[in-house]
Amino acid sequence: MISSSRSRQSFLLDRPHNAVVAFISLALALIFLSLPATAAHAKDDGEWATIATQVSTQLDQAVEKFEAGDIDEAKALVKKARYETFAGKGLEEQIASQLSGADANKANMDFGLLTKAISDGDSEGVTTYADKLKNQLAKDSAELDGAQGSGEPQAISPGKWGQTASAMIELLDQALETYNAGDAEGGKDLVNEAYYGHYETSGFEKMTMARISGGRVAGIELEFALIKRAMNEGKDSEVATRITELKPHLIEDANSLDGFDGTTGETSEAGTSAATIFLAAFTVILREGIEAMLVVAAVIAYLVKAGHKDKTKVVWAGAIAALVVSAILAVAISQLTGLAGKSQELIEGITALVAVAMLIYVSNWMLGKSDAAAWDRFIKDKTDTSLSHGSLLSLAFVAFLAVVREGAETILFFQPILAMADGKNHIVWIGLLAGVVALVVVYALIRILSIRIPLRPFFLATSLLLALLALTFTGSGIRELQEADAVSVTPIPGLPTIDLLGFYPRVENLTAQAVVLIVMVGLFVYGYWRKNRVEAVR
Repeated sequence: MISSSRSRQSFLLDRPHNAVVAFISLALALIFLSLPATAAHAKDDGEWATIATQVSTQLDQAVEKFEAGDIDEAKALVKKARYETFAGKGLEEQIASQLSGADANKANMDFGLLTKAISDGDSEGVTTYADKLKNQLAKDSAELDGAQGSGEPQAISPGKWGQTASAMIELLDQALETYNAGDAEGGKDLVNEAYYGHYETSGFEKMTMARISGGRVAGIELEFALIKRAMNEGKDSEVATRITELKPHLIEDANSLDGFDGTTGETSEAGTSAATIFLAAFTVILREGIEAMLVVAAVIAYLVKAGHKDKTKVVWAGAIAALVVSAILAVAISQLTGLAGKSQELIEGITALVAVAMLIYVSNWMLGKSDAAAWDRFIKDKTDTSLSHGSLLSLAFVAFLAVVREGAETILFFQPILAMADGKNHIVWIGLLAGVVALVVVYALIRILSIRIPLRPFFLATSLLLALLALTFTGSGIRELQEADAVSVTPIPGLPTIDLLGFYPRVENLTAQAVVLIVMVGLFVYGYWRKNRVEAVR
């Protein structure tokens, strides 16, 4: 048993190139596992509806086979509709990433229930689930294609968020008119006013992220950017098409936030349930805090494991300073219009990329230490180790950047949640407290695990975690710069958005992440080569 354990450690630690292979495999797995099963090609206008029609045709054929008594063929047709067409042609992934994960899950559940009804000989169930699937996919595909199935104007909530959406839609219509009149810059200014002046500053973006999904926000932001790009390139038809497609998305999100079902003139926002308020507050603090907590916890655990527990106060000081700076930034952004809009996105984007640089440095430094001879001596005698002043400040600075990157935005997130609470502010604070407790649990787990994991594997795992966070920060940092119009946007159709991992299907984001990955691997390989060269000289 001991020999086997040592063999496994040797594989990763005595042969560091295997660690590089493991890291590359991890990063690539996260990317490729997120891709659709097949066909990540661009969809022309109306093609999602075409795919939905193909599914419906296959389902009709399945029902016919069932009624003819051919159970096996009916089940085979449902399987083909589900896996080859719905999932295989990317419709499932598009619904999940651009519309609603709940819709995608519901469709898959109905596919399963339809198959069960066929197996059970349940004629009523077969008809019911087939019809439900066809209706849902027709609706979702029409929305993906920017179409209104009935041809009638979509009802919009009279509530707070419906009013905000109406203001954005009016500005987008004005932008189209201005652009068509030959004033592209004026049109772009109006698009920016809709985005920065309403989507962001009103809290619409933050509430959508908290109550719907981060992927949905990323999709809306991308549409705003693509409208401006089309205006720059003088693509008249694309400008009109994209504005037409964006408006129903804004209406749908507003209706969802207001609790408006389109059948009455009433909304349910005033009566927002305590559970909804709690989940919004809990989700925001957990979502925004998890990356920062992972960085801080990893750095603290590293210092404790390395025998420098007395120096952790420097890292905590960096994190606390970041909280103070975050509060100041939040107040400034709220009060000073000059810091809102593009400036806010620019600050967040630059901070994220500076954090990436520090994470690369710290990750590479830790990974190098895990293989250095000094750590072999450390195992025998902890007094042999030391931590330079520069290295300590670097650890504190990376904690500062990780916290300040999320801090100000977290504070801004809670403003619309408090407004939504409408007298139930105590529920918001309970949700906030629960989120903080969850973050503390994450920190405690990392500390506990760091005690049980052997020294060198711990350093290896910590460095790889920070490297993965560097890739995440890179994707989200480039996204912030794109929102500030500082970096171009070139979407890759057919790929999903994974907001939590900073995976955005855009050429610029993925290129930057590839560069960061190459740099990290290159630095490690160089460090390993240099260490071997020094040992050879000895």
